[in-house]
Amino acid sequence: MRTFSWRNPGPGGAFLLTVFALCIAFGLVSAPAASAHDQLVSSTPSTGERLAVPPSTIELKFSAPLLAIGHEVRVVDAASKNWVQGDSALDRGTLTQPLAPGMPDGEYQVRWRVVSSDGHPINGSYSFLVGAGATAGAIPAPGNTATPGVPPGSAEPGATASTVQVPDWVIAAALGAVAGLALYLGWGFFKRRRRSGPRGG
Repeated sequence: MRTFSWRNPGPGGAFLLTVFALCIAFGLVSAPAASAHDQLVSSTPSTGERLAVPPSTIELKFSAPLLAIGHEVRVVDAASKNWVQGDSALDRGTLTQPLAPGMPDGEYQVRWRVVSSDGHPINGSYSFLVGAGATAGAIPAPGNTATPGVPPGSAEPGATASTVQVPDWVIAAALGAVAGLALYLGWGFFKRRRRSGPRGG
């Protein structure tokens, strides 16, 4: 009985090793596209825009339709007051958040959190101004404010800690390797069945 050798695999073994390598290569090549999350492509008001009157809604447009779970928008002023009113509405890749009336002149920061179409949560923030006398820089970016009694880098009370996620390229490469291994084992089983089959007299 001829056994498989890594140094001299024979025509059939060489073919299977080639398929195995191609499966892994395909997984690695396709991984960058799979790991690219959706992005915010435009907003109304836009980043740094100065408005004469306060807006009635915030509109965020993303590069792909979002998952209809876990989305949240906050619009805070320099006193950390949140001016959103009512629930946000998601229409595929566009998220709209109504605002409360009576917003005074000043700087406002939009803080958003959504779930990308690939299932990964993403978030971001930007600021806009209302009124001719409003100045930028009064609101620190999220994560730059210290909470008394909480060490730097720790989650604030009530915050949900992020879970460790396996990179998509690792998953894609593993799937490619499994597919190649399955082909190799299937071919070996087929060859053994042929060799052990009944022989004609």
